[in-house]
Amino acid sequence: MMTNSLEVIWQNERFHLLPEKAIYWEKEETLFIADPHFGKSAAFRKVGIPITEQTTEDDIHRLSGLIHETGSLRIIFLGDFIHARQSKTQVLRNLLFLWREEFSSLDLHLIRGNHDLNSGDPWPELNIQCHDEPWTGYSWECRHHPAPHFSAPYFAGHLHPGYSIQGKGRDRLRSACFLMGKNHIIFPAFGSFTGLKNIKPESDEQIFLTNGQKIIALPSSQNFLR
Repeated sequence: MMTNSLEVIWQNERFHLLPEKAIYWEKEETLFIADPHFGKSAAFRKVGIPITEQTTEDDIHRLSGLIHETGSLRIIFLGDFIHARQSKTQVLRNLLFLWREEFSSLDLHLIRGNHDLNSGDPWPELNIQCHDEPWTGYSWECRHHPAPHFSAPYFAGHLHPGYSIQGKGRDRLRSACFLMGKNHIIFPAFGSFTGLKNIKPESDEQIFLTNGQKIIALPSSQNFLR
């Protein structure tokens, strides 16, 4: 199960970091995902840039694969479910409705992010419970925006974190990553049609790179590996 995942300990709980840019909490059969930005390509088409909906289809297919692989019963979306109001096309509606039909028993939650405030909540028929941040459904908070000053540990997205490694010569690897500290985990953007923001970890944080195929833990003074 969960080929190429990496198990970590955070807040005394075991989590699986997944190369597909998600985290699975096996104990609660829950999948956490940030920033899918479904329908982003449609927003580009509205302003005359001809981009197909293939990225959204691929992301939904990848999400379906994760549900089958993990056996998740619940998904928590950490914000930016639909990219923009212009993204709410009939094409996207059909794609998401077909996906929801396949997984009708899933318990779905969305922590509203900045793009959700623009696009509005997802179609009611998708049966997604929407919450303002922070949502304290667990012993830590679920957010969209990272909190510079916080009173509780949290999961968050929003930054679309990436990290660059310099190799020999001029070789450089730049990849999406999880940023993990004692009191926070910042998720990479799940959506494939999203950019990366280079981050610089603090001394008490650890970077976990993902290339979509495997997770690579970079050396750190912190060690969250089991």
